[in-house]
Amino acid sequence: MNRAIELLRHAFTAPVDDRDPNSIDIEMLHELAGPFDAAATAWFKLQVDGWENVPAGCALVVGNHNSGITFIEAIGMGARLYHTRGTDDLWHGLAHDSIVDMPGLGPFLVRIGAVRAGHDTAAKVFALGRKVVVFPGGNKEAFRPWTARNRAEFYGRTGFVKLAVRHQVPIVPMAFQGGHNGFMVLSRGERFARVTGLRKLLRTDAWPLYLGLPWGVAFGPWFHLPLPVKVKVRFLEPIPTAGVSVDDADAIAALGKLVEDRITAAIVALSNET
Repeated sequence: MNRAIELLRHAFTAPVDDRDPNSIDIEMLHELAGPFDAAATAWFKLQVDGWENVPAGCALVVGNHNSGITFIEAIGMGARLYHTRGTDDLWHGLAHDSIVDMPGLGPFLVRIGAVRAGHDTAAKVFALGRKVVVFPGGNKEAFRPWTARNRAEFYGRTGFVKLAVRHQVPIVPMAFQGGHNGFMVLSRGERFARVTGLRKLLRTDAWPLYLGLPWGVAFGPWFHLPLPVKVKVRFLEPIPTAGVSVDDADAIAALGKLVEDRITAAIVALSNET
């Protein structure tokens, strides 16, 4: 326990290179994966399946973004990954600048596998034979209204497809279900973010109005305490990218829509399972 506390203190306070995948702290993963998995199981009753669909080596793992910026079920999934499969197959999530730049939290996330979002950073991960995790919907999807909780929304974004095609790695869809029940978004606030200039200033498409703990009513993309809702994660059959040209706009768009549709179908299926 003392060693885990020391590792956490170091993780939150010491400088780290957020563009270097080797900034991941293997010792800390070994120490914290079990406790974090236990916490996610206790709070979210976390269920993860479809491991057989995750190939060895490089892949682009693409998921839907739930729970605003308090996406701790993704950290729970990562803890389950390392606790279950060890550290021979490392994964790195592409994180928004505003997250990795946050004092304390940013360095900690980098040490458990996050890297600053960018195709150049992703290329470094693939060069090491590792997996990249991306949530194309970003803040806009993270703060989608509660009524849209059971669907993925990528808004026609295809950068992730081009990334996979450029590096000739398969795309593994990953569906998160349940976490978006942990608070209730009433309005995404896109117009407010646009007219106030916050969209350009903070690179956020949303300035949401939502109900959630501990605020009651909150206005803005703030952290919240999620309710102890059941969270399910499912990995789907990988989609090959071999033979697709990065210059074929129609093929790229179709592939992006296929990933989005498969994730949505999985979210609906998970929501219907007991």
